Amino acid sequence: AGVRLITRDLQEVVGMDELRRIVNERGTPLKVYWGTAPTGRPHVGYFVPMCKIADLLEAGCDVTVLFADLHAYLDNMKAPWELLDLRVRYYEAVIKAMLSSIGVPLERLTFVRGTDFQLSREYTLDVYRLASAVTEHDAKKAGSEVVKQVDHPRLAGLLYPGLQALDEEFLHVDAQFGGVDQRKIFMLADKYLPALGYKKRIHLMNPMVPGLQGSKMSSSEDGSKIDVLDSPKEVAAKVRKAFCEEGVIEGNGLLAFARHVIFPL
Repeated sequence: AGVRLITRDLQEVVGMDELRRIVNERGTPLKVYWGTAPTGRPHVGYFVPMCKIADLLEAGCDVTVLFADLHAYLDNMKAPWELLDLRVRYYEAVIKAMLSSIGVPLERLTFVRGTDFQLSREYTLDVYRLASAVTEHDAKKAGSEVVKQVDHPRLAGLLYPGLQALDEEFLHVDAQFGGVDQRKIFMLADKYLPALGYKKRIHLMNPMVPGLQGSKMSSSEDGSKIDVLDSPKEVAAKVRKAFCEEGVIEGNGLLAFARHVIFPL
């Protein structure tokens, strides 16, 4: 029952045998983390991982929410250094409000900032160790669906996937949960963490909810998303303009949101 609840409505699980072993045999809770980089304003698509966090808690897992502030800076400086603290505080307030709105007990979650541990001596040394192992090709490929792609990429964007891999070790988790757009970063972690003497982790991936115009719901594309701060009038206007062709299920953001958020609740 625990495994079924943990994997319900996920698109993919890498490490299913280990997941079953931990849940059915180990005798201590599965430790999972979900991370979010404070790059834009959270939108209603965030309710998809929020619903899964509710499932994980119901299944008896220990869940950590990571506010990946350093990652937001590394991703083409989407969050300037001087704004990082304010962005994280905003994200923390919004994410906690979203979780509370669907009945998730916040006292059962652990909230962490990336800079709480990513600036330590041990973590920094592992960044260098990882940089000596990961190829430029693998780093670029791993971040291709997450890190903003530009003609002349900065070195920071190549570091991003490796840091996310190291987070699994330094947060002392069994599994990382994220959108299927994170898959290439998860596979980088699978490949390179053992090279540093660390174990592979389980990777849990939820489907990506399409945006209102058919592409991925994105914080950087205003027309594709419903912002959590939008007024009822703005929400109604965006819903009326949404792509919703009769008989077409693929790429239909409204149907996907109903399936993955409204119906489970």
